[in-house]
Amino acid sequence: MDENYTIDDAVEVLKATVARKADEIAALEKRMNRLRKEDSRAKTQELIDYLRADRTAYITVIADMTEDDSILEGLDLDSENTVECPTLYDQYINGLDADSLENEQDAEEIRAEYCDEVVELMCQGIGEMALSSKKLMKLLAEDEYACSVIGELIFYDDELYNAFRKITEAKAEKKAKKKKKD
Repeated sequence: MDENYTIDDAVEVLKATVARKADEIAALEKRMNRLRKEDSRAKTQELIDYLRADRTAYITVIADMTEDDSILEGLDLDSENTVECPTLYDQYINGLDADSLENEQDAEEIRAEYCDEVVELMCQGIGEMALSSKKLMKLLAEDEYACSVIGELIFYDDELYNAFRKITEAKAEKKAKKKKKD
């Protein structure tokens, strides 16, 4: 996560975003009651749905950061419907005041970095489990793409590449000695 924020600071930024989005949703719902054109109503509803989904995403990040699942109660987390970016989104962003826009940008950055860290930790765990499994190691060795990715990782990491060279050179030396004896 961004070094400029502590976890507590990041949570406060995200909470402010959640509160702001709740207010914006309420204002849009109130305004929608006055809209007469079906197209305008549909576009506004798209924006409301998007802001609700965005708000839910921020709440789930806060719950994960604070390890407080109680704040997830009442949220629709099982929805399989993807909410597309609405046509009014640019208008929405351009309509934010300077403080709200800064909050929006900060919150997006915090959420993205936090999610990247979570995925990185998950991948690390998967990698550790894969390396400890003989069956998975065999499958990886038989997969050209996996071998290529592993080879690239080793090649571009000086420490790993030096260790790889030492191991392969020692193995070649051992093989040569054994061949001489035979």
